[in-house]
Amino acid sequence: MKSAWNLVGMGLWLLLIVYFAYIIHDMRARRLRLIVTEKKSFTWHNFWISFGELAIFLLFLWGMSYATFFQDVKKMDQNRITTSYSYKPLIIRYRADQSDYVTVSNGNGRKPIQNYTYYVDGGKYMVDSTNATVVYGKSNLNIQAEAYKWNKEWLDHLDTRYQDAWVATVTTTYKKDFFNGIGLHAGRQADRFSLIRIPDKSFMNVKN
Repeated sequence: MKSAWNLVGMGLWLLLIVYFAYIIHDMRARRLRLIVTEKKSFTWHNFWISFGELAIFLLFLWGMSYATFFQDVKKMDQNRITTSYSYKPLIIRYRADQSDYVTVSNGNGRKPIQNYTYYVDGGKYMVDSTNATVVYGKSNLNIQAEAYKWNKEWLDHLDTRYQDAWVATVTTTYKKDFFNGIGLHAGRQADRFSLIRIPDKSFMNVKN
């Protein structure tokens, strides 16, 4: 477990399950009581009690589902997340016919994605086009990368220092606090995006 605060969310989900079981039991008990005491299986008073219990459950379920599964980290209060950046030079791979910094594998299907493989000091990395992009040419940013906040002066410095061959990664992590614990996110990674910079397209090995 990334943080003990996530126990808050686990406890709330358990409470929701217990409450749902209570609703089923209470509805059944009240209906049997009506049949025995009033010889009826339906009254509006009993209906509105059941409706209220179910409405509370659905409201609670919606809130927990949103907090756990549907939060958009890009629209979240920045006080609830931390953002870190890392920068590393790429290592060129020398081949007989072509030397490259990154290998691109094209996917297929209805929504194909690309997979990028590159090397830095410390190992081999594989990312895909849903959380990474490759930039080459004069600019070290493209439309996809500009969705994130970069220090452009530092990126220009990396161009000079590493001859336009580097990777920058931005990682967003949920803070370890009560509110993130409700959604079971405390201490967990929220988003990760890599900006892969190469001098030009000739340093890209594309595989179909």
